[in-house]
Amino acid sequence: MNYWKRSKGWILVWSATLLVSGLIIFKGYLSSSSISIQERATKLPSQTTQAVSEGNQTQTIQRTTVDTQADVSAGSVKAQEPSEGLRLVHEPTDMGEKNWSIKDFPSPVQGKILRDVGSYYSETLESYIFHAGVDYAEPEGTVIRATHGGKVVSIGLDPILGQQVTLDCGEGWLVTYGGLDNLRVHVGEIVVNQGALGQVGFFPGAEGQNDRTQLHYEVWHDNEVQRP
Repeated sequence: MNYWKRSKGWILVWSATLLVSGLIIFKGYLSSSSISIQERATKLPSQTTQAVSEGNQTQTIQRTTVDTQADVSAGSVKAQEPSEGLRLVHEPTDMGEKNWSIKDFPSPVQGKILRDVGSYYSETLESYIFHAGVDYAEPEGTVIRATHGGKVVSIGLDPILGQQVTLDCGEGWLVTYGGLDNLRVHVGEIVVNQGALGQVGFFPGAEGQNDRTQLHYEVWHDNEVQRP
């Protein structure tokens, strides 16, 4: 009987010991879990903050890169604009560099002169008239070319000159080619130097020698007749 009581006492002691040990272990587990949860809670905002910070830095860097590229592009455009403006300023202009004289408007032919610049009596008109150009004897069909480029401002039949072409060469210079046929230009056309205007034709009513084909060449500058 005493042995049974002793055994029962030891069983109770060991049971109590195991129970206390279990409680201690369980409490330690709870404490460890609590610390782990707190650490996770602490790390999560930190990681989130770091991620947000890195994202902001990336966006800032991207924005800065874009802004820098935009500034560089704008700077390139601004840098090009002055050069274009300078180019326009320094480009030679016809108005500023033209200093022509009658020598720049030579006769397109070297035929015999039938009539020079000056006044004469016209049997056709039965009166004195002023002859503003020079008439050169030329074979019919001779191709006449401009000795100076210009814009065609007048074309067609003139009662005295026959078929004529007038070029505005700029700087107040006007050149008329008369006694032509088979005209090859039209009003408004830009004719280059040595551009074909037409051919020498026969016009019975032309001034000068009515029985000969001729070229009438006439040069004006600032409303004054020039002698070629």
